[in-house]
This record gives sequence, structure tokens and C-alpha cells, in this order.
Amino acid sequence: MADKNVEDYSHITTVIFDMDGTLIRHTWQLNQITEALFEQFASELAPVTHDLFFDQFWGKSEDLWYMMVDGAIDGNTVAKYSYFNTLRSFEKDIALAEPMLNSWNELVLAEAIPFDDTLTVLDTLQKKYTTGILTNGFITLQRGKIEKYGFANHVDFTLVSEEAGYHKPDSRVFEEALKLAGETIKPQEVLYVGDNLIADIQGAQKTGLTPILMNPHDHLEPPSGVAKIKRLSELLDLLKV
Repeated sequence: MADKNVEDYSHITTVIFDMDGTLIRHTWQLNQITEALFEQFASELAPVTHDLFFDQFWGKSEDLWYMMVDGAIDGNTVAKYSYFNTLRSFEKDIALAEPMLNSWNELVLAEAIPFDDTLTVLDTLQKKYTTGILTNGFITLQRGKIEKYGFANHVDFTLVSEEAGYHKPDSRVFEEALKLAGETIKPQEVLYVGDNLIADIQGAQKTGLTPILMNPHDHLEPPSGVAKIKRLSELLDLLKV
């Protein structure tokens, strides 16, 4: 059952969701995805090992990510050059970058699937509330998830942080989502459901939204006064839908 606080949700007109870890569960651990990817290209990368390659890759990827956050480059450039620069550092063929990125996207899309109750909850809430999705990430991959599961048909709007030019917990990306919800929507009327204590919960609070922590594994504790749910369907009880 939901962690029920004294919070009254009768003033809520809009419900916005994070996507990964909130609407979508990931069936693989990150290392399983990287190992599956590396296996496809192991012969071309030899004698470089999986661990050597990805130790280098994550450092370069993080640097490029922050360049995107600062508005210097776009997400496609970040994604491609994370591979380009890693391959260069090992003196490997940079032509591998494009197929490696494509394989990465395919692997992530294959193992990212909605929770059992995701679509039912979205459809139920959409009858009474304005609903939307606000997710951090690259346009190509995040839009791929939205399109694969037809999420745009189950909510009123969707927004990927790269499209906005700001990324959670930056209040500006939440404000862009509020614009999509409607010009008359006020922050205090909005519920934001997410699984990350900083990007989602703190970000929503800074913008004046009411956050709810989605915590399927019950391993996190939200700040005082913030409700916690283990299943999306518990939202229906909280909102008395």
C-alpha cells in the first residue's frame, strides 16, 4: 500500500510522470547491457577487454553529457562521440562507433518495458487529470521508448529534457513541462511522480510541484511529507480515483 500522509490531493489537476524506473522497468542491470554490447564487437576490439573499454567510455560520456547540459552540443553528438573518442583512445576503428551506438539503443529498448499497471493507470488518470511525461535523456533513445509503447496515446504531452535544453533537477525543465500542461496550470496543482530523490523529488519540490516517490524495491526514503508508492496503481488510492 501507499505510504499515506496527511497530504490532501483534492486540488491536483495535473499528474506528470518520470519515465525510466517510474513507468518503465529495466529487466537488465547496466553491466548486462554493456557486456551484451561488447560481445558483439569483441573481435574488432581485441585485445581490449570489456572493463577497460567501459572504464574509458563512461568518463568520456560523462564529460560530453555535461557539454550537452551546458548547451554546447546536442545529444546525438554526445552519444556518437562517446564511442568515437573511446575507440580513438584505444586506436580502434572509429567506424565501429555508429553500429555500437545503434546496438546499444536496440539493447536498451529491448529490455526496457512498462510495469504491468502502467497503461491502466495512465488511462484511468487521463480521464480526470491532465497527464504528461517528463524524462531526462537523449531524444533518440527516450523518444524510442515513448514510441515503442505508444505512451503519447496515453498522456496529454511528453517532454524529453534534451528537447527543452534543461535537465532535471533544473527547475526550468519542469517549467517547460508546465507550459505543455496548459497556460493556466499552477505548480501547486501538479503532482510529479518519479523514482530519483534528486532529479525527481528535489527538482519537483524546487519548482513548487508536489512529488511522490515511486520506489518499487522499497530501498529509498523520501523527505518528510512526501508520499512513497511501490506500484503505480497505488496512485489511484491516493487520488481517490
